[in-house]
Amino acid sequence: MDTVWIVVADAARARILRCEGRACHGLADVEALSHSESRAQNQELVSDRPGRGWASAGGEARHAMDEPTDPAHHERERFARMVAERLKSAHHEGVYKHLVIVASPSFLGALREALDRNVSQVVRAEVAKNVVKVEDLAVLRSHLPDFIY
Repeated sequence: MDTVWIVVADAARARILRCEGRACHGLADVEALSHSESRAQNQELVSDRPGRGWASAGGEARHAMDEPTDPAHHERERFARMVAERLKSAHHEGVYKHLVIVASPSFLGALREALDRNVSQVVRAEVAKNVVKVEDLAVLRSHLPDFIY
């Protein structure tokens, strides 16, 4: 039978499960990953206040410079790259043959962008739903397609 890995994730947590075959028999936990920085508030992620600049319209008003990227968005992308790296190494080792991703919509996009090309080719289903807090494996299975591939 072919091993299927299922990644259930949001911007702060990822849970990797495995099952066997098209019907996904024997669903079991493989490992859990977490990224506590994604749960932090923006002010906790940025060390100081933004710089100040002069208005360009000839006035003498000053304004705060905006951060070039949202710190929470940056942390979400960092975690997506971390999960993608784990999936890449496991795929390279031949641990799984098919992949299913169940993730919150915003994290699904970040993870999709971070995935290696070879890993992207074995993705059989994507579910844009945040079910990372669901512990019961039977309930998690109900969010997956009846047949994975």
